[in-house]
Amino acid sequence: MAHSLRQTTIYRPLHIVRYYCQGEPKSLYEKHERGEQPRKVHGELYPEWRKPWHKREGETISKLNIFVEKNPNMNILNAMQKIPNLTFGDVKDWWKDMKEIQEIQNQKFLPERVAALGSNLAAVHFFTYRHCSVRLKDSKEWISGDAMTLNLPSNFISGYFVEAVDCSKFHYNGIRYEGIQNLTGLNFLKWLSLRNNKFIDVWCLDRLAGQNGNSLEFLDIVGCNICVGSIFALSRMLSLKFLVLSDPGDNIELQAALSMLEEDKPGLLIKTIPKPESVNLD
Repeated sequence: MAHSLRQTTIYRPLHIVRYYCQGEPKSLYEKHERGEQPRKVHGELYPEWRKPWHKREGETISKLNIFVEKNPNMNILNAMQKIPNLTFGDVKDWWKDMKEIQEIQNQKFLPERVAALGSNLAAVHFFTYRHCSVRLKDSKEWISGDAMTLNLPSNFISGYFVEAVDCSKFHYNGIRYEGIQNLTGLNFLKWLSLRNNKFIDVWCLDRLAGQNGNSLEFLDIVGCNICVGSIFALSRMLSLKFLVLSDPGDNIELQAALSMLEEDKPGLLIKTIPKPESVNLD
């Protein structure tokens, strides 16, 4: 029995790898070096009418190319299936969604812009081109106006240190979470107004506290979307001395959070502005 076990031979399965494409397989780097190759089906070029519209000969690509995908968007396919019953309201909702996506893309932080202009001058470009006002360190004048007539420097120039930003007139319904990141690197920022920006919420204030909490001294968030979490985010701003916000009204939780903030920061002055509907006109 022992002798038969010693004579046992173990056979391992042989895995055969077959390549069905012509030539040897190429690595990912070699494919990038070659670039995009013309697609073929059974040895013939892919028919022109089957290509995506933006890849057909003679078509041009505009700035809306950010919405172009390799495959059709599910919303577009859904709309095409509803063409017989497609209403004006459906088209209006779709267009509203597209405008929101475009605005989010327009507010995103661009490292290329900061690399070319520096953090401060890049912030001046971003905010003034969106109807905001910017004041520099050791200056009493505000930089604002038409983006075509400002004539801001297109290259890095030392001496542009942003000290105050007024976003109360930020265009297209206000600054968003993506736009707050454009305040990164403003080490001299002390004054900031986000008044009447409805997209400012706890996430925006939390990002702001992490970015500019060590230098920001004045903050105006009247008319913003404030909750208890927003007050805890404000508590992380170590240099904050003056806070302006909407009156919490009968919101007991928000009142308690503000009381805790005052207790935690004795040197912080908090001013509440009554909401428009609660203002006494007598």
